Amino acid sequence: MFQGVIKLLILEENLKTLYPNSKFGVLIIKDVENPSTNSEFNKTKLLVREQLLGQYQNYNRKDFTKSEPVYFYTNYYKKFRKTYPVQLQLESIITKGNSLPNTAALVEAMFVAELKNLLLTAGHDLDKIEFPIKLSLGKGNENFIGISEKEQFLTKNDMMLCDSKGIMSSILNGPDSRTQITKDTKNVMFFVYTPGGIGDDIIRNHLYDIKSYVSVFSPNSKTDLLEVFK
Repeated sequence: MFQGVIKLLILEENLKTLYPNSKFGVLIIKDVENPSTNSEFNKTKLLVREQLLGQYQNYNRKDFTKSEPVYFYTNYYKKFRKTYPVQLQLESIITKGNSLPNTAALVEAMFVAELKNLLLTAGHDLDKIEFPIKLSLGKGNENFIGISEKEQFLTKNDMMLCDSKGIMSSILNGPDSRTQITKDTKNVMFFVYTPGGIGDDIIRNHLYDIKSYVSVFSPNSKTDLLEVFK
C-alpha cells in the first residue's frame, strides 16, 4: 500500500515559495518491535556517544552553527528567535557529559541518528496516520496536542505536517500526541525536515542510519519506503 506513498504527500505551493530549497525524507518500517531497552542497541548508543565526544572534543558553538547541515537549521530557527534543539541536545552530551536518554527503542534510534547527522526528525505511528499527508505553512491560528499532552500553538510560516485528521508535527513544536510512537507501535514512519540546502545523499544516509539502528533491536522489521523528495 505504501510503496506509492510519495503520491500521497501533498506539498503546498506556498511552502516551496517561502522555502524553495526545502527537502524532506520519509522512512517507513513495518513489523517493528519497540522494546523499552535492548542490550545490543545499548552498545550501539555507547559507541555513537564516544564517537560524538571524539568528534567534538574542540567544540566551538560559533563555528558549529556555521557548519553544514546545522547552518540551515540555525537560519530557520533564527527567524523565529529560537535555537535549534538538536544542537542543544548535542551540547548536553559533549559539553555537559550527559548520557543518551533511555526511552522506547524506536524513539532512541531516531534520536541517536539526529545527534549523529544533525537532521531534524519526527517519528509517527504509521497505523495512526490518516493518509494523504500534507506539508504546509502555519497561519498562526492553528493548535494541536503535543507529545507532552499540552496544547501547542502554531507560529506563522512554520513548516507543519498534517494528515486528514489534523496536525502531526511542526518544526518549532515537534510531534503530536495522536500519532506518537508507543510501546505498541508495529509500523512506523520517520519524517525528516530540512529547510534548505542539504544534499539528498545526506538525508538518505540519515534514513539508512535510522533503519540500521532499528534493525539492531528489531531484526525482522521490513523497510517499506526510504525516499527523499522535494
